[in-house]
Amino acid sequence: MANGDILIDDVVKELNTFLAHNPKIISASLNADKITLDQHTKPLTKIKGKYPSTHSLLTDVVQGFSDEWTELGELQIAHKILTDYHQKVNFPFKPSSVLHSYYAELYDESKKPEEMPISKYVFENELLPKVKDNLETLSIDGVYDETKLDQFGFSMNGILEIFRAMTDRDNAPKHPAFEIPLNVITDVNIVDEVTAFERKIPSKLKKKIKKIFMFENNFERYVLDYENKFGQNKFQGDVMKTRLGKREIVVLPGDSDLIFGTTENNFRRLLDVFDEPKVTDIQKQDYKIKIFMEWWKGYDFLINQMVVVSNFSDERYGLGSTEANRKYFGIDGVNEAAA
Repeated sequence: MANGDILIDDVVKELNTFLAHNPKIISASLNADKITLDQHTKPLTKIKGKYPSTHSLLTDVVQGFSDEWTELGELQIAHKILTDYHQKVNFPFKPSSVLHSYYAELYDESKKPEEMPISKYVFENELLPKVKDNLETLSIDGVYDETKLDQFGFSMNGILEIFRAMTDRDNAPKHPAFEIPLNVITDVNIVDEVTAFERKIPSKLKKKIKKIFMFENNFERYVLDYENKFGQNKFQGDVMKTRLGKREIVVLPGDSDLIFGTTENNFRRLLDVFDEPKVTDIQKQDYKIKIFMEWWKGYDFLINQMVVVSNFSDERYGLGSTEANRKYFGIDGVNEAAA
């Protein structure tokens, strides 16, 4: 069969048999080197089709004793709905394009369908690596746009868009992040700026934040700046840690100056019926084979106010209002943009 023609029905049969005999190939492939954000987020499961998140705030209650009832303390409950996004892959390929390569020499009628090389090649060498690469990009740079769902890049909101919404100056967010003003980062000041960032974390959060997230460009700057100033970082083992708080530095793919941190368990990935890509159908059409995959994906924070993020645009320090700063952290903050 190596030098002959192969019927497209045979390849469809092979693909179905291959997947039946390798039911975990997709999850194994994607989990072998997990999406970066997946490694540092906790799962959150849907409840009746939504991801509700609530948190309560209780104002101060302790007062001096008197024999009269004097109320003190107010319980407030805030809530937000987290969102995930339905993803799909509609991938076409022509078996002839594979068979015309050296894989044709490996095709052997005597082999069982699950042992044939075409399916293994398509899934392990082409499709799944591309899916993972796309998810890595979407998790960072994705911007959801329902008018562009047939294009790459618009099927979900990535972390940069999530932070843009939490710090939007033009549309005051209902659930803002806690902003920390920093100087523009350079090759020679990044260690100082990250140290300043840690020092400005609200006291009520300092012991609860164990990781600082930054992007590759700034991580490289941090390593070089640290070594130039202090020599080898003694806290650097399998992971790099910050000079002040000894917090793990999580390196995100991409080129952004965004720096952020949050409390343990606050950063979530959203799980639905299909929390990992699954092949839902394989069809033939003319000379093509069409592979259908779908799943849901999304990231968010349970409580935005427990997220600290760099602010390079003005002097705002806090949640954007004195009322919110006092309510959550007992501080006034700095809420007006620099003149």
